[in-house]
Amino acid sequence: MKRLSFAGLLCLLLLAGCRPGDNEVTVEFQWIQNGVPYTQSTPFFKGDTAIAVDLFHFYVSDLRAGDELLSDVLFVDPSDSALSTYTLDLQRKADEISFGLGVPSDMNAMDPTSFETTHPLSSAFAMYWTWASKYRFLKAEGRFNADGDLSNAATNGGIIWHTGTDALYRTRTFDVSVRPGDRLVVKIDLDLLLGNVSLANDGFTHTTVDTYSTAEKISNEAIAAIEVVVE
Repeated sequence: MKRLSFAGLLCLLLLAGCRPGDNEVTVEFQWIQNGVPYTQSTPFFKGDTAIAVDLFHFYVSDLRAGDELLSDVLFVDPSDSALSTYTLDLQRKADEISFGLGVPSDMNAMDPTSFETTHPLSSAFAMYWTWASKYRFLKAEGRFNADGDLSNAATNGGIIWHTGTDALYRTRTFDVSVRPGDRLVVKIDLDLLLGNVSLANDGFTHTTVDTYSTAEKISNEAIAAIEVVVE
């Protein structure tokens, strides 16, 4: 009887030690349009205006579950599974998720050439502004056509949002319970992001003085357009 109990206990310990997801959480970043995952460069509409987003890169910094740091910085490209899904250590249950959109001032002052090419802050990710000696926080590019027809490139307008500078770093906390083994989905809703934006007036910014107000608006709308859920 003792031998059976020991064998049973050993089996349970082995099974428990081999369960996938122990002390880890999967974090997936998605861009959403009309309630479903968006496919890069697919046209959609805001009223009569046709829109297509061809590129959407951004940084997420100081990602925390409660007071536990999951990652100091991630580079995110929702169109690339290798750069939109991350497996991170999580030691215990938490009741909130928090992070910043962009990079904080200490990281923003770093030299991209000092990092290995696989590091999110390296030059390999093309997010560093040499002229400003700072990082882009969000780099989004696309097209729009007020007449609803993107097939005529000559009449399309361009979307170029390159935001940065320390003052545009945005943080947010979400009331979401998460535990080891969960799949956490961070959804960026393109309809919400674009809802209060006039593409005719705010379709371009490099965060220079003349278009700083657009960079500020996009930074505010982007952080507000994010939802975090456990699926």
